[in-house]
Parts: sequence; structure tokens; C-alpha cells
Amino acid sequence: MGGKTKQKLLEELFSQFIDFFPYPIAIFTPEHTLSMVNKAFEEETNMQFTNMEKGDVRILQYKINDMQLAAAVMKVFAGDTFFLEGLKNPFSMFSGITHQGIQQSDRFSKAVVFPVPVDDTAITHGVIVFMA
Repeated sequence: MGGKTKQKLLEELFSQFIDFFPYPIAIFTPEHTLSMVNKAFEEETNMQFTNMEKGDVRILQYKINDMQLAAAVMKVFAGDTFFLEGLKNPFSMFSGITHQGIQQSDRFSKAVVFPVPVDDTAITHGVIVFMA
């Protein structure tokens, strides 16, 4: 199996793992735009991201009510990882998600926010995994 084929297979496997993970996952860029969400995120927010253009959904910093979550979203690109508890209505920070669209806003009161480095040189994405 060639290097390109093996790499493509690993990327597809990784993508499937994220998509079928039972907790909502949001992957975002340093510009705070979503580059990927999984099915659990779509179900929780009642939004379909498959038809949206990349960058259509943003993390709205002025709508983050929880200071620990706001700090994590900002500092993740410095290489920091955060485990947060006691979150209130965390999905409200995403553009296009209304309070009516969220099934149970307090259901996910915990989150892990971590960086995704490329070749140990630059952090290209941040990840938020929401947990009950």
C-alpha cells in the first residue's frame, strides 16, 4: 500500500471516528470558523452543516457567557488544553444556532478544548468536545 493511499485511508478512518463519536464535536480555525462538526453536534443543534460553506458558522466571542470557555477558545492556539465544567448554554456561542434549535441547553455542561498541531510546528485547529 503506497504512502498516499495509506494516508487517505487514515484520514477517512479519522473522519468516520469523529462523525460517529457520541458526543458533539466542533473543530474550528484560528479565525473562529467551524471547519467540521460531527453528527452528534448537528443533532444537538438541529443544524445541517453538510450544505453550508466552510466558514459559514463562526464562534461568536461576544456571545460566550462563560469566561472559562471564552479563555479556552482564545488560548487553545497557544497550545493549551482545557477541561471545563459547569458550562451553561455553550452552543449559543455559534452563529446560526438559536435557543429554540438547541434540544437541551444545559445537557452538555462539560467540555474538553484542545489544539491540533501539524508536524509539531503550528496549531491549525482547535477542537471542542462537549460532554454531559
